[in-house]
This record gives sequence, structure tokens and C-alpha cells, in this order.
Amino acid sequence: MDAAPRQDQGRSAPVGGIARLISADAQQTLAQLQGSPILSEGKVCLIGLDAIREQLGARWPARRAMVHEHMERTLQRQLGAHGLFLRLSETDYLVTQPGVSRLTGQAYCLNCLREVLKYFLGEALVTNIVVHEVTSIGVGEVSGSKLDVGEVEEAEITERASGGGLGGAIGPSVISQDRWSPFMAGDGRRLRASCQLEPVFQLKTYGRIGYRMIRSVLEMPAEIPLSRAEHRKLASTDIERIDFATLSRGLNRLQQDAPGKRQPSLILPVSFVTLSSQRGRTVLVDFFRAAQASVQQGLICEVCDLDGVPPGALLAATSLIRPFCRFVVANLDDVPTQPLLGLKDTGLQGLSIARPAAAQSDEQFGAFARAVLAAARPVAKTVMIYGLAGARHAAIAEALGATHGSFAPVGPKLQVSEQRTLQPAL
Repeated sequence: MDAAPRQDQGRSAPVGGIARLISADAQQTLAQLQGSPILSEGKVCLIGLDAIREQLGARWPARRAMVHEHMERTLQRQLGAHGLFLRLSETDYLVTQPGVSRLTGQAYCLNCLREVLKYFLGEALVTNIVVHEVTSIGVGEVSGSKLDVGEVEEAEITERASGGGLGGAIGPSVISQDRWSPFMAGDGRRLRASCQLEPVFQLKTYGRIGYRMIRSVLEMPAEIPLSRAEHRKLASTDIERIDFATLSRGLNRLQQDAPGKRQPSLILPVSFVTLSSQRGRTVLVDFFRAAQASVQQGLICEVCDLDGVPPGALLAATSLIRPFCRFVVANLDDVPTQPLLGLKDTGLQGLSIARPAAAQSDEQFGAFARAVLAAARPVAKTVMIYGLAGARHAAIAEALGATHGSFAPVGPKLQVSEQRTLQPAL
């Protein structure tokens, strides 16, 4: 059903008052759907690419095949095994998703169109996100009603929070690594996201509270790591993809390394860009639900890339994910030089930061830790320092007020208790 018709011809079909063209090759498929229960259940949608055709103007004929190819790749990736699609005309795609709820299926369609609009137009204005719920199919005509983007996405998030959407199960492809990585970034580079698991422990007791996921992005084929500055310049859709790839890789690695064993907790890194978008949160809900099955005490969401984020926007984003996480912490990119008052009352319960490579000696590390703890004091009592160089650094950090930490993979190693698992008392 995902084969595109050979040519666009046929009768006009009113869809929510908009004239469409129906391909003659699609008539048999439409006839099969006429009596299908998925039509009455609201699980058939029509996605329109009219905004792309209109904005491309005279360039549309030359780029039409490219748009169709990109749209179909996006549909295949987003829908996975639970959806089928068919191109009805040069701007219309019919999508059926019998294996998911009505709202989930509609949200997938909105996400697909939003991604394609951003790719070709640079933005996805709400007025250009045109998806119809198909309500009836006649001889050569399709009728339906236009979806309200905000209404569908908010209702779908609520449905997922209550355990619905996918019948209580996680989507078959959401944690598939192949779905998210490698991928072609908006600037033409081919990127691959990687993830390592690192034990995190309480500094006072050395009791392990779980693992944190360490993300990294590599440019292929040379496998060159992206710098922090390069990562910041990526498009929001690329950053979302990296977040999803990191989470899928981390969850798969956890299942491989400790099959059937539930960890005390997991620290999941999520960029603010992903967290602040409805599309990003929709996918994150699936990841959070998948991760919850692997922990005993709950999840810790670590919000990253916060430079320049307004406090109000951060509070709004953290409020929306609170039902899925036990704690929310902010990850700092750089050593703060003044109190972090902008992060106060934003829904955060802790801060995290990685030890700079330059903070090697006890004196250097002490100066770094003192600066972090002084800046964090007005905001949160919980401070996690990653990449400690050894037991002395752990002792210094704990004496200055840090609560949790992890050890760098090189240098002196400390034997962290695997028998004693403590509740992550953030």
C-alpha cells in the first residue's frame, strides 16, 4: 500500500471543503477502506503538502520527486510497523494506522508533516500543517475534517500519560536504534549518535544510585566527534534526533548488559529544544515509559543545552514532564561565575556538571568545585559532578557540598558497591 501511483489523475474530491485529485491507481485501495472499521474509528488521515508546492512555485515540478521521496522516507521512519501509506495525488498522502489509537495516529501524521515542512521550507507554521481526519470515502472522492494541531497534540500527550495510545505498550520502533541513527543532518552531514552508560553514586556512602547516559555525536564516515559549538549550531530537528538516538542506544545497551535487572534509577539527557516542542515531548513520553520498566526508584531527567533559556519557558517544559520523572535536574555546560539565580523556581531539583579536563590537580579541582557549589547554593541542594579523577576528588567534592558523582573512565578507579543500591535521595 506504500507504493506511489504512476501518475496523478482522476476526479476531484472534497476534503473539508478543499478540492483534491484522486489517482486512478488508488481507487482499489480506497474501495477496500470504504467498509473498514478503521475509517469509523478515525484511524485514516490525509496529509497535504500544498504549502510546499505553493512556496516552491515554479520550482515545484523540478523538486516534486525529491519532496515525495523525502516524505515517504519520513513516513516509513515515523510510522514504523504500525502504519501504511499511499500517495493519492501530487500533494496528498493517505495514511492508515490500525495498530494505534486515533489520537496517536493523528499525532504521528502531524509530526511527519512538520518534519517535512521544516526540511523544505525551514519552518513549520501551524497554518501550513494541514492534516485531515478522513470521515468517508465515496466513488472517487474523500471527505474529512481538518485537525486542530494544538488540540490533537495536547490530547495525545494526556492519553499517553494515562497509559493509552499504544494499548499500554511502547511503539514497536521507538527504541530501535536503526530508526534514529545514523541520519542526514540539515546541513548535509551524515551523523551518528552514540551513548555510554556510567555509574553514578552518592558521595557520602559510595552507594550506586544507577546509571547516567553519556551522549556523543560523530560525523561519518570518519567518526569525528562534534564539538559543543558544532552541536549548538544543529537544527532543532537534528538535536531531537540525537536525543532520541541517545535514549534508544542507552536503553538497548542497558538491556544487553543487564537483561531483566532493574536499576535503582536512570539519568536521561534531554535537550531543552526537544523538551520544549510538542513533537519532541510526544516521542519522549514513549522513551520515558520504556525506561520506567528498567528502574526501581524512578527516572531522573537531565535537561541539557540551557544557555539563554528564559526561566518561564524552562518552568513550562519541566512541568509537562514531571508526571514521568521522579526528579528533573539541569546540566551546566560551563563553570558558573555567579549565582545561578535564573534557574531558581524553574521546577529543577538539582544541577549536574562535568569536571573540566583542566581541573586535574587537587587545587585546580577544588577551585572548580567551590565555584560550582557557590553558584548552585541558591538554586538546589543536589549537585552532581561527573568525571571525578579519583577518590581524592570525590572526598573534596563531598566536603564542599556536592551530593553525587561519577568517575572518569581513565585514571584511578574506585570499587563502587554493586550490592548496595540506595534510593536516589535528591
